[in-house]
Amino acid sequence: MELIRPLIVVLLFVVTGSQAYGGGRPEFDAVGNDSLNYFNDAVTALVLTANPWNTKSDFTGNPFPGMEYFNPPVQLTGDLCHDGYRSAYTQWRRPARYEWRIVLQMDPQSDLDISIKQCVVKHSSTTVFGKDPWEGGDQTGRYQLTDGTSVFIPGANPSITVEANPGPNAVLGFTSPFILTCRSQGGINDLPLARLPYTGTGIWNRSLVARMPEHQRAAPNQGVEYPLSAGDTIRITIDIPFLNSVDIRYGRDNVTLRYLGVNNTIFTDSD
Repeated sequence: MELIRPLIVVLLFVVTGSQAYGGGRPEFDAVGNDSLNYFNDAVTALVLTANPWNTKSDFTGNPFPGMEYFNPPVQLTGDLCHDGYRSAYTQWRRPARYEWRIVLQMDPQSDLDISIKQCVVKHSSTTVFGKDPWEGGDQTGRYQLTDGTSVFIPGANPSITVEANPGPNAVLGFTSPFILTCRSQGGINDLPLARLPYTGTGIWNRSLVARMPEHQRAAPNQGVEYPLSAGDTIRITIDIPFLNSVDIRYGRDNVTLRYLGVNNTIFTDSD
């Protein structure tokens, strides 16, 4: 009985704690109008139908100048992997930085899923669907020697940094940006989302999980966490190293944030 009582207390705490959020809604946010994102699919269509405020989500201009943006390293051109889409091209052996800043439209009550759509091909390839040995899709960090040997080099992969910034509805005390923490998918370990390496493959989606920030919990790089609110922004930078062995393309719509939002906490670009 003595062992059962603490377990009951913990279960009651978990149940009442989850109820305090008052209803959770799947939500996703991107740069610009979420409903027009190139990579929207059947799942995001469900969210758009249930959450009509996603059509009022363009924070790239007035009355919110500079609140949401995508900064490419070079001029946008036709994407190699996705027809009708425009992206910035980074060839092998050329360091580059891509940057997104995305507004949260709801208060998150879950971890944030950082979804990254990929376009990774062998150097100078003209298609992601290769037929010859030296063309088609590839994996970041992977080198293939002339004798066919495949070698994976961690330092040749892109790295990602994710930073939370206070918005107009930020909680009391949240006045300075802080770095988010990655919750690894394998092992559920905490890793700083500061130049964290990851690997991308062909046209397949890559997802990283950012742990939901907590009140005044220590954040990476001597920062301090605070709960996130609708109107706060998430700044995501992806750095491509000089050791990069592939051709990479990212555009404005390649990165989205997916989470569960608290019902009735909404931030829109208009009334």
